[in-house]
Amino acid sequence: SLETVSPILFRNQPLGSTATIVTLMFKERGVDIPKDIAGILCSAILSDTLMFRSPTCTPTDESLARELAEIAGVDVTELATSMFEAGSDFKDRTADQIFHQDYKVFTSGEIKFGVAQVSSVSRSQLNIIKPDLQAYMDTVLASSSLNAVFVMLTDILNETTELLFVGSDAGKIIADAFRMPVATDSYMLEGVVSRKKQLIPPIMESLQE
Repeated sequence: SLETVSPILFRNQPLGSTATIVTLMFKERGVDIPKDIAGILCSAILSDTLMFRSPTCTPTDESLARELAEIAGVDVTELATSMFEAGSDFKDRTADQIFHQDYKVFTSGEIKFGVAQVSSVSRSQLNIIKPDLQAYMDTVLASSSLNAVFVMLTDILNETTELLFVGSDAGKIIADAFRMPVATDSYMLEGVVSRKKQLIPPIMESLQE
């Protein structure tokens, strides 16, 4: 738990992006949002919500993103597509860089596991980097105290994730969480694009049973 010497002010809202909260604060205070700042905030919302496809996205996120796009003078679809295409350009990045661009560690009881997520608008791009990431996952597992390592290869447009895994119990963890037969080295999870809302909760629930 977090303890402080004195009470602190913080703002927490069930929204898909912190940028949405920042936008609300501008509006609540009657402050006009400059064009460049609107572009940055809009880009952040599109990134966090996978262009409104993530289950974490709310109507507030989408409506404010579209409002910000008007201020910035950009098209939401064009901006999101260009952003995701740029993020899918893996040719100049190592497996280590790709793996750690979005990687988090979770703990449930005595089980500790890491989950990286790599998103792309191109399944072919994900397939290209898959072998290198699978080899790198073994390195991460061997050099850590983790029980399992997972990588989400998320196809944004088709809203599908191929989940790679390493670790003696990793396959069973996912099989139990999603009520699926145990696989050899990966699972295809249809409709799963959010680590926070769609992957981690069923894993945690399964581990605590």
